Amino acid sequence: MKLLYKKILLLLIFFGFISLFAAIFAGEVILRIIACVSDFFILAGLIFLLISFTRKLLKITSQLQIASSGTFTTDFPEKINDELDFLSMKLSSLFRNMMKYDNLRAKDVSQSLKAYSLLSYNISEAVILLDLEENTAILNPAAQKIWKVESREFPLDVVTKHAQNIAFAKFIKGVVDEKAENETVGVYFPSSSKIEVSLKAVPVKTIEGKIPLVILFAKNTSEQNDVNSIP
Repeated sequence: MKLLYKKILLLLIFFGFISLFAAIFAGEVILRIIACVSDFFILAGLIFLLISFTRKLLKITSQLQIASSGTFTTDFPEKINDELDFLSMKLSSLFRNMMKYDNLRAKDVSQSLKAYSLLSYNISEAVILLDLEENTAILNPAAQKIWKVESREFPLDVVTKHAQNIAFAKFIKGVVDEKAENETVGVYFPSSSKIEVSLKAVPVKTIEGKIPLVILFAKNTSEQNDVNSIP
């Protein structure tokens, strides 16, 4: 790593001592000239440091703002000329690693959704998979029969923001906040009627503790009541 700023500061300190020495013994003309020259170099060095620091810190701040938006786009220099370039390189490497990790995490979540979807497809119990990151609700065939819908997938926000699903949306929020697990609510899907079901939620957590997927096991309460009413 090139210590450009450190070397400049050492030179400024050196010129400062020369200027101080010349000021103390200012009787000689040559010493006054040396003092003026030293002061000039000190002023020039300070101006250079101020401009250089300001320019590079603004660039780093700009890149940090871009990275904080989630794009992780960087254009830090590949050549190290000074300490701030070294810091830029390290930040660039960090953001690239974060982007790789984020891609792997997204791939892992996608694979998990496919696996759960395949597992739930042939089971007799009604299952609804909620992909919170992809904004998708997926019904297995048993769940499709409850709501009598042909489509397996629905936009999750369309479902949760519907006027008939206020209680359902509140339950999902409670599951994500780890405050709810079981609930009996009416759930409406597009092109179907609102059906009251007993829901048991199983959130799927990542290593970081986030919940990208929620598995809902559903039972039609009207069918349960019919079974219980049989003598």
